[in-house]
Amino acid sequence: MLRQVLRRGLQSFRHRLGLCVNQHPVFFLTMPTALTVTFGLSALNRFQPEGDLERLVAPSHSLAKVERSLASSLFPLDQSKSQLYSDLHTPGRYGRVILLSPPGDNILLQAEGILQTHRAVLEMKVNHKGYNYNFPICVC
Repeated sequence: MLRQVLRRGLQSFRHRLGLCVNQHPVFFLTMPTALTVTFGLSALNRFQPEGDLERLVAPSHSLAKVERSLASSLFPLDQSKSQLYSDLHTPGRYGRVILLSPPGDNILLQAEGILQTHRAVLEMKVNHKGYNYNFPICVC
């Protein structure tokens, strides 16, 4: 009984809505576009693209940010652009190992030496003021 009443009511509503759309087509074609443009310009104007990747990826209270601020306070870096030897280099608390092969040779043929270097970096530990620092990530 209730189902039939609801069905008849919805059919009647859809019929009257269809008649209204049929009698005023210009309104139903232009109004959604006008509302979209109006709300788009007013609401989306407040949004600015986020340029800082760190804010997008890590929460503000993450352990990595706390540790980075502690490391920055204990080991400050000179971040002046005039002292950088390249715009591609960013100062940081890291080191680099560049492995070269003899001219005309393939570096992949020296895989055992590369893996030994990798293991040596991973096993490296530094003790400073009672804290042990190691290098858990090595991208060789």
